[in-house]
Amino acid sequence: MVGRKVLWSGIAVALLGARTVAAAPITFTGNVANDFNPQTNPGVVVITDPTHENYPIHIAQPSWMTNSGLVSGWNIQDLRLSYNVATDTMSVGVNTYGVAGNVDGNGTPGIPDPRLTAAGGTDPANFGGDKSMAIGFAPLTGTYSITNLPTPVIVAGIPGNKAQAGPGLDGFNVATYAPSGGSGTGNHDLVASFGTTITAGMGNLAFDPSLQHPGFEFTIANFSKITGINPANGLVVSVQDGSVNSVVTGKDSLVGTIPEAQQIPEPTTWMVWAGMAGGLAWTRYRRSRRTHP
Repeated sequence: MVGRKVLWSGIAVALLGARTVAAAPITFTGNVANDFNPQTNPGVVVITDPTHENYPIHIAQPSWMTNSGLVSGWNIQDLRLSYNVATDTMSVGVNTYGVAGNVDGNGTPGIPDPRLTAAGGTDPANFGGDKSMAIGFAPLTGTYSITNLPTPVIVAGIPGNKAQAGPGLDGFNVATYAPSGGSGTGNHDLVASFGTTITAGMGNLAFDPSLQHPGFEFTIANFSKITGINPANGLVVSVQDGSVNSVVTGKDSLVGTIPEAQQIPEPTTWMVWAGMAGGLAWTRYRRSRRTHP
């Protein structure tokens, strides 16, 4: 028997100097690493956990998946952001190993591996069932810890409770944060905490994740207006994904902070993020599912 729930989280705090750089518009293709490439677009910031690099399987999954070379699409590689101040648009890419939300890693959400079905698991298409990918945003103020992060102002993505779904593709929503009382990253259960849809913030989910468009990419409109957050002054962003009804796999989450920025010299299309010039401090807490032989 497989445990029904698992949550683990990593926090990446960049202890770095801020910089002002040009943020080119993001063209979505579904390939997050290419679309949000800091080498070609210096306005992109990448939040990652180095323990995930070259380690795709970092949440629990059954041996039949591993032995078959399958990696669940719940495994998050990194989170990428780009903010365009001229349009007040936040672009977000959740870079997953494999197709985002594809439980059994076969590349075809909605067509589950028979072994997944035999184990009682599901893999609905179009982020159906209780599948969720949720990203929360909060201002970076004062002190915090991995277990006591600032309360998100908004949450964006696809909720696990489809009664909280929004008008976007696959139920994509940008909403107020309405605490569910469940456990999650930093005591915030994002996947079940979508409140009232913020119509002014509704950007778009670029694609229903698939082999052709494996990543989870979206925009949030009027970002500073609907959140009250100036990204130049610091930002806490967290992502959670998963599904209880996946049964055989775990869930994943990642949290990062962008430190307080220096003075901004030019109010044009720019991004103020932390540069990669200093050290990184990492704290990681993890609980994993286990399968019995």
